[in-house]
Amino acid sequence: MTIEPTPDAILSFASERAKEAWAKNEQPYLLARLSPDLAKEGISYKGVLGEQRLADFVRSGHAYVKVVSHPSQKSKIGLIPPDKDFDFAGESAAVKHKIPVADTSIDRKKGLRRRYIVSNFLQLLSELDDAEVAQVQIPTNILTKLMRE
Repeated sequence: MTIEPTPDAILSFASERAKEAWAKNEQPYLLARLSPDLAKEGISYKGVLGEQRLADFVRSGHAYVKVVSHPSQKSKIGLIPPDKDFDFAGESAAVKHKIPVADTSIDRKKGLRRRYIVSNFLQLLSELDDAEVAQVQIPTNILTKLMRE
């Protein structure tokens, strides 16, 4: 799909990606993925939008996409088709119940919970744009220590 470097084309592209994500698993297309996906198409949104933030820009495209935000994770912003509804709060409650607690050992539970938290943290980092990710520096030995049981 070749897209023009115009605001309408970017919104159309975002709309198509949101529809694809929704059709696949009824989940939002995360805004953090839009910039890299546009880059793969040879489009720099900053060249088209100037100083306007991508999140603010897509919020103005009500006819193309609906913007949904996570209630507690400010950077988790998703795009869904405008005629659909999605609530991140329901998703968070479901994730909380998936913490494995099969072993009754207190140390084992603490280790599993710690791994769960680190894993979620890394997932959040993956949703940042490339410039923000480049600023994050966590020594590998710290992550390894946090993942131990």
